[in-house]
Amino acid sequence: MSQAVTIELGEGAAHDARALRSAFGCFTTGVTVITTTGEGGRRVGLTANSFTSVSLDPPLALVCVDLNSRSLSALDAGGLFTVNVLHADQQAMARQFVQKDGDRFAGIDTETWITGAPILPGCMANFECVTHHVFDAGDHRVYVGRVVKLRYDPDHEPLVYLQGRFRRVHVDAA
Repeated sequence: MSQAVTIELGEGAAHDARALRSAFGCFTTGVTVITTTGEGGRRVGLTANSFTSVSLDPPLALVCVDLNSRSLSALDAGGLFTVNVLHADQQAMARQFVQKDGDRFAGIDTETWITGAPILPGCMANFECVTHHVFDAGDHRVYVGRVVKLRYDPDHEPLVYLQGRFRRVHVDAA
């Protein structure tokens, strides 16, 4: 049987980053692909699990993106983004939007709505957002977006991430 780990964190880099990552990994998150448009209308996308609702009135949601992400400049310049919530059968799509090289949109037909940000097909939910507020927090940039259009289809099992792996949700029969 494993033993719980307790670590007191110091200032700056004095803490154990691996332990912190492991502890954060104990929290199950959904898996999303954040999409936007870059220079010349180029489609930009990345897999992210740092997504949450902020407010119902006004309708706000936020995503956090690593400051080293190649998608950061497009997110900053565009002023818009879409959060595409993936379902369990879209694990390959999640992996495709993590790849370092190549066209992350290869083989994926997207649609556009109000802002022109790419909308991924067949997702569990899509939230089209106009950037409302942006700020840096540690090694990530936080984008708060005002939701301007959404679509959802709850008849799917969500794709979740826990302890460094994609997982499925176990739901007891009603």
